[in-house]
Amino acid sequence: KELAAHICPRGTFNFLLSNGQALWSHASTSLYYIERRHPFGQAQLSDEDVRLDFSRETSEKDEVAVIVTSPLTTNETWTAFGKGELLVFEQGRRLSL
Repeated sequence: KELAAHICPRGTFNFLLSNGQALWSHASTSLYYIERRHPFGQAQLSDEDVRLDFSRETSEKDEVAVIVTSPLTTNETWTAFGKGELLVFEQGRRLSL
């Protein structure tokens, strides 16, 4: 977190960093995330006239977090990162820092 604060004044510095167990995500400009878990529903893609039914591809135990530069779907609620915000995700869930 301290390193990101030092680098950000030099320009855009969005990053995702993982050690295979956790994912650190930092936004200096625009990042969004969504957490999905059971019961999974359908998602309408933002850039195509396509609906995905996640319930057909997942189980009750699945959990996932998706981090993107702009929301991928129109019928789900994406959460924007704050400028300079660092978030950590583990096993498909956002952790409290």
